[in-house]
Amino acid sequence: MPTLDEGKPIAVLAGMHAGCYELFGREGIHTIRDLKGKRVAVSAIDDGDRILVSSMVGYVGLDPRSDINWVTGDSIWDAKRLFTEGKVDAIMAFVPVPQELRAMKIGHVIVNTTQDSPWSQYFCCMIAARRGFVQDYPIATKRALRAFFKAADICSNEPERVARFLVAKGYEPRYEIGLEVLKSLPYARWRDANPEDTLRFHAVRLHEFGMIKSEPNKLIAQGSDWRFLNQLKRELKT
Repeated sequence: MPTLDEGKPIAVLAGMHAGCYELFGREGIHTIRDLKGKRVAVSAIDDGDRILVSSMVGYVGLDPRSDINWVTGDSIWDAKRLFTEGKVDAIMAFVPVPQELRAMKIGHVIVNTTQDSPWSQYFCCMIAARRGFVQDYPIATKRALRAFFKAADICSNEPERVARFLVAKGYEPRYEIGLEVLKSLPYARWRDANPEDTLRFHAVRLHEFGMIKSEPNKLIAQGSDWRFLNQLKRELKT
């Protein structure tokens, strides 16, 4: 959203699935409102985890600019270290960090974006491209999008196969964690959910407290292109 708001030539093409992120808190923190005045670790001040927490905070009536003490690390792994060492009160954990924190019995889940409404209703992972590429190479754009969707279908229908692939390639060496993640995420969501709803939901939140300046409808009109998604939904029905 901030990138689109800056006027960068990007087109959001589709959504993939919900989930991936889980908001963890330490003792005494059980709701999003409990984050007021607390230290929240993020991988970077302008990264996706901070944007998502900001949207959540805004949704419950807090102001992420003044009500949260942001602590930035060099990466999500550094943010995890800050949380495990007790130097921060909460973390927006991205897979496989939630699985590791549960195994270590550190903290507890405040929000699971795969399961908890309203976050579970919206995409966490979406596909975007440079607008110039989309305009100049529509056939290549559609082929790339088709490949993403076919991969998502394989993740949905054959998670064991994909988990073995992740191990073989070294992306996630722990088969059990890879399989757990694959089985938990709704990879078939791209077929049913409307990605524009996700953009609007978060754009409204971010616009309300000034993280983006553009009106949500304007941002969506200028920063999205659903033509290829609509075509592929018809072509990949089975």
